[in-house]
Amino acid sequence: MRTQLIASAAAVALFAVAGAAQAQTVGHVGANYGRVELDAGALGDTDADALQLEGAVRFDAGSLGAQVDGSVQNFDADGGDATVWSATGHLNTKFDGGLVGGFAGVSTSDDVTLWALGAEAQFNVAPSTTLYGQAGYGRAEDLNDADLWAVKGEVRHFFTDNFKLQGSAGYTKADTKGADFDIWNIGADAEYQFASTPWSITGGYEHGEIDDLDLKSDTFRVGLRYTFGGTLRDRDQSGASLGSASNLFGGSLGQGVIAAVGAF
Repeated sequence: MRTQLIASAAAVALFAVAGAAQAQTVGHVGANYGRVELDAGALGDTDADALQLEGAVRFDAGSLGAQVDGSVQNFDADGGDATVWSATGHLNTKFDGGLVGGFAGVSTSDDVTLWALGAEAQFNVAPSTTLYGQAGYGRAEDLNDADLWAVKGEVRHFFTDNFKLQGSAGYTKADTKGADFDIWNIGADAEYQFASTPWSITGGYEHGEIDDLDLKSDTFRVGLRYTFGGTLRDRDQSGASLGSASNLFGGSLGQGVIAAVGAF
């Protein structure tokens, strides 16, 4: 019942994002395909296909800015498939050239739920370059009572208002009853919005490692997005490109672990 309620909330968030395209808001909806190559050391290698629907919308909440984002991602590997639902809410206040605020979110598969909260900030370090940082705490009782602490940073550079290149790096520390382990991930993403249209194409790569489990992953992703409310640069400056709780804790590798554990 808990998983069904959380999944329904994430679905409602996605529908709200899509419906917000008719209002005076800023955000996007999109779909992407990823190929995950997993190296499990002595246990061997495996590949998985990852299909995702995702979106985010930024709006005013009184004197504060707010963002709601949601996603549903299906992992399909030789051993079966699993789906992860995620939703995150953000509140922030703007200052000259940036913003600061907090977030709370949840990711869930069939039998694993991760709750998260934290703080985030965004600042223009140059006219066409944005620095974004996020730090948070997560709790997953279904993962052997795991406590997780994570930090992530992104640098976004806009060659034009509709062409963005982004680099990211993250670290997660997980403490469980049985073991402790560290997750590292780095990535690069690009997005190009076609002139005079709301449509953009995306592409990205992410590498993740869990050294203590001798686990490594490489994820390649391509996708299509519909942006409402302006250009890619407008989306960034409005505060509609804040990171989701689902990506904070280990990125694609972390989501894959939640999916895999929930499937068995």
